[in-house]
Amino acid sequence: MNMELKEKDLGGRISEFAGLETPFLLPVYNPNKPSISTKRMQEMGVKSLITNSYILRKKDREKVVSEGVHDYIGFDGFVMTDSGAYQLMEYGDIDVSNKEIVEFQKKIGADAGVPLDIPGTGKKREIEENLDKTLERCKEAQELFEGNVRWAGPLQGGKYLDLRKKSAEKLAEMDFDFYALGSIVPQMNAYEFSNVLDQLHVVKQILPQNKPVHVFGAGHPMFFCFPVALGADIFDSASYALFAERKKYLTETGTIGLEDLEELPCSCPVCSKYKASELNEKLLAEHNLWKCLEEIKRIKEHIRRNTLWELLETRARTHPALLKAFKKMKNYQEYLEELDVFTKKRFFWLSEQSKNRPELLRHERRMQEPMNSKKLVEAFPFKDVPAEVLEMYPFGQRILPENPEEDFPEVTDLERINGLAKYMYSLRNAFDEDVQIKTGNTGRIRSVHKDDEVLASVRCSDGTLIPHKLSEKIHEETEGNTVVVDRDSEPFVKDGKSVFAKFVEECSSDVRAGKEVLIENLDGKLLGSGTAELSAKEIRDFDRGVAVSTRWTRDQEDQ
Repeated sequence: MNMELKEKDLGGRISEFAGLETPFLLPVYNPNKPSISTKRMQEMGVKSLITNSYILRKKDREKVVSEGVHDYIGFDGFVMTDSGAYQLMEYGDIDVSNKEIVEFQKKIGADAGVPLDIPGTGKKREIEENLDKTLERCKEAQELFEGNVRWAGPLQGGKYLDLRKKSAEKLAEMDFDFYALGSIVPQMNAYEFSNVLDQLHVVKQILPQNKPVHVFGAGHPMFFCFPVALGADIFDSASYALFAERKKYLTETGTIGLEDLEELPCSCPVCSKYKASELNEKLLAEHNLWKCLEEIKRIKEHIRRNTLWELLETRARTHPALLKAFKKMKNYQEYLEELDVFTKKRFFWLSEQSKNRPELLRHERRMQEPMNSKKLVEAFPFKDVPAEVLEMYPFGQRILPENPEEDFPEVTDLERINGLAKYMYSLRNAFDEDVQIKTGNTGRIRSVHKDDEVLASVRCSDGTLIPHKLSEKIHEETEGNTVVVDRDSEPFVKDGKSVFAKFVEECSSDVRAGKEVLIENLDGKLLGSGTAELSAKEIRDFDRGVAVSTRWTRDQEDQ
């Protein structure tokens, strides 16, 4: 039931979970007042939704058990059921026990369910007491887990980060299929987006990387990309219906009162067919849901193109509360650096907040080790950049509002490849004057040879130095940047096959997705090198998917 990661950017990831592609949205379906029928939802392409098991139990218990939740609500996709915690938060009490609601979710055939947690609202002492009760209920529920239901561990603790941390630590020890950040609706309603991100940041550093995190009541689509960037995978939202009740029209940048619209600024099926004056509550709910679904698709495309930061910058300009949340990215920089991909196609500088991009921290850390370069330059916004590496990412891929006057010193090809080897692999004097350096039509270095052997190549798109035979020298003279595989994987690596995460025994903490790494066996012998597909954190937690795409292997006789 664990995830398999496919694409990633910052902390965001596209993965497979329960037959669905994350990130995905669970529109809230209220069986007492369905704004949109489940049939219409499926026609709109909705493959998953969430409904309330407490309401179903109160409304039509025997029939729901008899028919099963899918047939009862008329939806053949993924159905998650909530436990009634929201009603507990709203009304203070409900007439069902934790055991009863867990058993009910099993009986009705929910695809995913939640124990009866207690919302984190009120004073801190009360929230902590309720957190302890929630954890006890989670333990009780574990004894009832069976069948095909995927269970979410509810993360409580309210606004108190120490309580959120406690919740995550305790739940991480339990056997949950995924985790759900609860009690954020009051904060979302108050536009306290930055507080929600702080809480998500705390729990994500503790929870295993290979299990999804669900954000309960994520609300407005303009906010979705922010929790995704920190590693949230699943969202539920009733905003499409709640805003429609109030005659509010959702856009990806905010909310507009229907009475203030003359033309509909959207091309969804509703807005393409009707005028603003013709929209009733049902049609408005449909439009609002279209915008939520559209934003999830947009986020996925930004992950695939490694431009999620740019989307955050764009959304941050739509509301002061989002800008406040975006400025918090500085506090998450270390966490994001561990997960962000090593190289991208471009580096956009869009505002002063761009200084919080993980690339700047990564460069700052790299320069803590003396580079022995006599040609350090400033390449805005980076300082002390060796001129030898100016063509590699992110320096050579900078796109700035105004091009500053930069007078860079000339660098020979030999200086360039040695500078790259030092900057990327901490390797001193990697190449001597006897090597042959081949360049392309543009004059850029393509590969480095010696005695008919390829020592390394340079990728044109990002200037990365890719080691071939040079891997042996890196292995002999440096430490770290290594993935260690088990015995069973050795012959596959020698054949040039990819390394899968579940066969990795050890992993250096400096491994990053997109970075060139060494592959060792358990005896410390070099098997080959390749491109890491996951970060060190992810390799340690994931048991599905490729960890390293092998690019070069040592000859069999050298083993």
